[in-house]
Amino acid sequence: MKKIFAIIVAAFTFTSCSKQLEKYPQGKLTEDNVFTQPNDFLMAIDAAYVPLTNRFRGEWDWDNGSSIPRDWVIGDVMSDDAVKGGGSLGDQEDMRRMQTFSIFPENNNVVGVWRFNYKGIDAANTLLTQDGSKVPGLDAALWKRMQGEAYFLRAFYYFRLVVNFGDIPLLIPEKQLKDNTVRTPVAQVYEQIESDLKQAISLLPLAYNDNDNYHRATSGAAHALLAKTYLYRSRWQDCLNEIVEVEKNNYILTDKFEDNFNGVGERAGEIIFAARHDAGKAPSQGSILNAVFAPQGKGWGFEIPTQDLVNEFETGDPRRAATLFMQGDKYLDGSNYDPAWSPLTGYNVRKFMSNVSPIDDGGVDFVYIRLADVILWKAECHANLNMPDQAKADLERVRARARKYAANPAANLPAVTTSDKAALLKAIQHERRVELAFEGHRYYDLVRWDLAKTVLAKAADADPLKGYHDYGNGWQSFNKLLPIPQRETDLLGLKQNPGY
Repeated sequence: MKKIFAIIVAAFTFTSCSKQLEKYPQGKLTEDNVFTQPNDFLMAIDAAYVPLTNRFRGEWDWDNGSSIPRDWVIGDVMSDDAVKGGGSLGDQEDMRRMQTFSIFPENNNVVGVWRFNYKGIDAANTLLTQDGSKVPGLDAALWKRMQGEAYFLRAFYYFRLVVNFGDIPLLIPEKQLKDNTVRTPVAQVYEQIESDLKQAISLLPLAYNDNDNYHRATSGAAHALLAKTYLYRSRWQDCLNEIVEVEKNNYILTDKFEDNFNGVGERAGEIIFAARHDAGKAPSQGSILNAVFAPQGKGWGFEIPTQDLVNEFETGDPRRAATLFMQGDKYLDGSNYDPAWSPLTGYNVRKFMSNVSPIDDGGVDFVYIRLADVILWKAECHANLNMPDQAKADLERVRARARKYAANPAANLPAVTTSDKAALLKAIQHERRVELAFEGHRYYDLVRWDLAKTVLAKAADADPLKGYHDYGNGWQSFNKLLPIPQRETDLLGLKQNPGY
């Protein structure tokens, strides 16, 4: 079957069969009656951002993967940073199957990753098939920007798909690529991602100066995403070249690490690209992660920090308190945090949490790319290119920010001095873990560093009841990719990934 592109205003769902278009929330519009006014274009590009957000979708359809995006399940719960919590061992069993690498193609988290990214691609493609130059009243500069946003978002979604699934259907209608029954090779998908990002760079502004648009894609975000695609392919110099372009913008490290995740520093200069969440809106535009991460009894507690992660923080590192709650901390409402709220480990996630009611309407943006992450890419590239002095300087930029507010700045978080390549890379890996915990990077880092097979191996001391070191039979090489969702293999005949 061939994919028929339909235009849906509020959000876009990639469906397996052209006879089964899901209206979300309501109101399918045809290509003949949508793009006649400037506002139609604005609604379309806004819809392309929706799959990035952790907003409530209007229904708790967990089994079909449509309630919320599941990137945190892959990036965190499948790593050594978090275990599946919830009300019981069987609460959202599919999450536990991800954690223990007992993953089946029907797993709703796998379905969710596939669906939300193809929703975004559908939305971006919808706008890119139109000609805004023919619409009366549509400002030429605005039309140029919206095209840039669509190219960036399409690249963003395809990057997430190719990293998770490998060969995927590549749907580029302006190139007459509309067949969703064919899996396009990874190399060709990356070629398209690069092409889209270079288009985006030429069309997007450096920044937005108003509150209404601060969350939109910029040329700096496009350079950063392109750098990340090179990083994931070990193209170290190409990655560095793009980081040079990123650093030409006015990005800065915020004075306080925690201000990137508490709503204070969303426009302070470190965040390069994030999903916007605004609490108190109708319909809801807040973050459900506020409930997902909150302790049992206050929320659902599905993402529980591990003791291994806590142990990774160095003495006096202030990032620990900004990342997770433990005994001795104050909770969001000023009360004493009680480890009993997290029966599995005694810890709860702090990042991206805000004290709001209702609990599923959080007002903190979810960060996808920020400057500290990019600086650590830079350090990794320099280390791999046998440039230790430059790598140490990059690493020090991140550590110095944390050290400033350490318990004892004179003694805590000392500068890394080794020039040994292996030791330096290990220091960078450590820094990424404590700097970026719960931002969805850890699992992918372990995989690309070829550490997943050892860090996530079957453990003799595993405690399934507590989730401690509970990786089932351990990560296997085929787990580098997720299975193609069963519905796609059944209805489209897509070949399944090996091992599933």
